[in-house]
Amino acid sequence: MSLNRNPPPRVIDSARVMSHAFVDDIPYRKWGAIYHGEQLVEHVPRLAICLNLGNDIGPLLLHCDSDWNTLGASGAETIAELKERAERNYPGVSARWVDLNTSRENALKFYDEQIEARRCSFCGKRPFEIEGGWVEGNGAVICRECVEKYYHVFREPE
Repeated sequence: MSLNRNPPPRVIDSARVMSHAFVDDIPYRKWGAIYHGEQLVEHVPRLAICLNLGNDIGPLLLHCDSDWNTLGASGAETIAELKERAERNYPGVSARWVDLNTSRENALKFYDEQIEARRCSFCGKRPFEIEGGWVEGNGAVICRECVEKYYHVFREPE
């Protein structure tokens, strides 16, 4: 059984891909621990270095399955630090990084195509920009912030 060698999408879990590497054939050293829920994530076939499209939380190292689904994530101050950490677990990966450097503009365009322009019908925020969830109905979506805003508007005396 051979794993696919398709490059990652431009966006994984609302984070734009800056670099990626195939590590399925590199022996895993198990330096540190990453959990997905209660499951320990160990050797993975794909790594992606990403920058979040939402709040800037610094660069992320996504540990992915062969279809680029995130199994775990770790962070650092810089991309160079993430590459050093990846090298500790996957010796030799430093020679395998493929830089995509997806621009924010291209990432947002790709993201919008993937979610089929699913945004709050009132403020236009994307899912990763919304805090507190949203409600859908009759072809419209409204985020919690807009619900609260319009609730207060309707509560004001006329």
